[in-house]
Amino acid sequence: MARTFTPEELLAYDGSDSSKPVYIAVKGVVYDVSASREFYGKGGPYEAFAGRECSRALAIMKVDAAECNGNLADCTEKQLKTLEDWIAKFNTKYTVVGKAGEGGPAAEAAGAKPAPSGRWQDEKVDLDEIRKAMLRQSPFTPELLATLIIVGLLTALAGYILYIDMTGQQPLEPHTEL
Repeated sequence: MARTFTPEELLAYDGSDSSKPVYIAVKGVVYDVSASREFYGKGGPYEAFAGRECSRALAIMKVDAAECNGNLADCTEKQLKTLEDWIAKFNTKYTVVGKAGEGGPAAEAAGAKPAPSGRWQDEKVDLDEIRKAMLRQSPFTPELLATLIIVGLLTALAGYILYIDMTGQQPLEPHTEL
């Protein structure tokens, strides 16, 4: 099962310690953004997001630690779409390492309610569901994949015909005898 990070635990992955990975949380899903440490680590343009739940900041396009939270209640449809675009980018570029929790072990023991920061707050993170969501957001639609397969097969057939023509061989004859 994926790890659940309290806000305090998540903050330990803010990029200030170069021996630790850099994590950010978006809608309760924690991503390892270490591959882009120059952006999210200390001194980077998005360092305010590191070690925090930053759904709101991404939605309203404001790089400010004060806006790094999961409160999306007053966001417009356009801002929510912007957030979904960010999530699609994170899902294709970064690894999911866990979920963001609320308030630590005491809150978990008390049966804390899900926060507005994400639908996985107090549920198990279903990595298969996340993988399926990533595939749904893939630019390779089934129609495109079918077209690519057909083009590949036609290219192979054209190569075979060209080979036969260049070598002067006769194409294979179908067997007529049983």
